[in-house]
Amino acid sequence: MKKKNKLKILYTAFKGKTNTSKILLDFISSPNKLYLLNSYNNSVKMLEEELNKNGYDLIISFGQLPLEKDTIKIETIADKGNISLKTNYNCNNLQNILKVRYKVIVSTIASNYLCNNLYYYGLKYIQENDYPAKMIFIHIPKIKNISNIKELALLINNYFN
Repeated sequence: MKKKNKLKILYTAFKGKTNTSKILLDFISSPNKLYLLNSYNNSVKMLEEELNKNGYDLIISFGQLPLEKDTIKIETIADKGNISLKTNYNCNNLQNILKVRYKVIVSTIASNYLCNNLYYYGLKYIQENDYPAKMIFIHIPKIKNISNIKELALLINNYFN
């Protein structure tokens, strides 16, 4: 039986003691984590430097939004001005796994904040550099609206590893 090749995954989240994406990333068991500065320019620079140094098959970025209780929002589009970039990651299986435990929203409307900025420039970098990775951005609610963040991390670990 042929062994399935394991994907090399980079997980990213924004720093901040109370930032749920950072807390989630703390619980994900992977050596490939990037804690981003809460800065438009610096977060993009940090991501691009990491991608230049290491090859990844998949980039999973997390951000925090004021979502309803146990709601996960999978972002499929990032935009800047009149330019929209669509993820190259097929999120159907991820959506099906998450919706067993969470309300899942698949969004085609990007926000105007740090998350959209990082996602846009990450997708642009992949496209312009023929970088052989896929990228997906996942928003999670604030900590008070997640029943069990360790459970979410375990679900993500089990799905991607």
